[in-house]
Amino acid sequence: MVKPERRTRTDLVVAAAIAGVVALVVAVVWWTSDARATVSRPADNPLPALKPAAEVPNLLRQLWSAPSAETSAPVVVGGAVVTGDGQTMAGHDPGTGDTVWSYARDLELCGVTWVYNYAVAVYPDVRGCGQVSTVDAKTGRRGPARTSYSDKHVTLSSDGTAVLSAGETRLELWRSDMVRMLSYGALDAPIKPGTPASPDCRFTSAAASSSAVSVLEACANQSDLRLTLLRPSDEEDTPEVKYVQQKGVSDGAGARVVAVTETTTALYVPTPKPRVDIIDETGTVIDSTVVSGPPSPQATASRAGDLITWWTGEDLMVFSANNLQYKYTVAAVGPNAPVGPATVMAGRLMVPVSGGYDLFDPATGQGDRHIALQRSPVDGPVVPAVAGSTLLEQRGDELVALG
Repeated sequence: MVKPERRTRTDLVVAAAIAGVVALVVAVVWWTSDARATVSRPADNPLPALKPAAEVPNLLRQLWSAPSAETSAPVVVGGAVVTGDGQTMAGHDPGTGDTVWSYARDLELCGVTWVYNYAVAVYPDVRGCGQVSTVDAKTGRRGPARTSYSDKHVTLSSDGTAVLSAGETRLELWRSDMVRMLSYGALDAPIKPGTPASPDCRFTSAAASSSAVSVLEACANQSDLRLTLLRPSDEEDTPEVKYVQQKGVSDGAGARVVAVTETTTALYVPTPKPRVDIIDETGTVIDSTVVSGPPSPQATASRAGDLITWWTGEDLMVFSANNLQYKYTVAAVGPNAPVGPATVMAGRLMVPVSGGYDLFDPATGQGDRHIALQRSPVDGPVVPAVAGSTLLEQRGDELVALG
């Protein structure tokens, strides 16, 4: 019979030392991990689905407000109104403004948006604004996440089915599960032979749908901007690319991508006369509409039902969301001038104006009525959205609920 091995004092000391080192490593990893720096407070109960408003109210009053510096428009998803401010993304009850869930890290937010049923929070790290967390907006529970190289400042936008994150040198398009559908631009390190880490172009404006991205680029040794049309392919980092030179349109002239639907792009160009060109996937201009004057640097577009509305800083231009066909323009009437893009409630197009809201038939642009509302001065556009019977406004760094 084999004599059993006996543990010596040295064996015990070595085993204890190994266990101590492992415990220390685990403690250090936990102490420096994102998990320790994250505070997630889910909702006590799932939020109910929002019921569409049966009618537009005759009067509007402020119900509640919340700071939201990291959203550019009201975020309504999963029955919640989502705000982003400082380090925290929070879901609110649309009627009361009560915080029903929250998600925070020990970092300042880069931005907040949404996709499908998720609220999306983007945080920075040493590689830029590329740490992305999602939260199920109905429950406040964490969803898919991703991390990647990005610019230090990004602009987030979503059509509800995909998220575009665009900086000055790099952009990415993400699905709802945070899988990258498309990437284009600079890299922190080449990942394929022949792929430059730092392209010679700077992005000046970009927009996307779930199937296409359009970006204006200012490139070294080129006096004119170029419009680059991107479509996802089998490999996310090698999208289909179509370059469309914008002859006579220089960097700084104010050109911008207004909107993208499916594979059609609305592009504002200032010369030879201010206009919005509608460009198909081949780079061909299929329609063009003259603009009354140069738009404001803060000009803003939004989806309103079956329409795309673009506030130029003076007027509101309205396009079909299917093919970006121009429909009509809402201009100032007396003292009431548009102050932001539009939204739709109970079948009416609601345009924020300096004295409240003007209502229109969305199909024809025929005026309906005016709802008076007094606002404090706002630096930038008033961007509205609807959450059931609650009307929301993004006013600079503040979100305001009306009812």
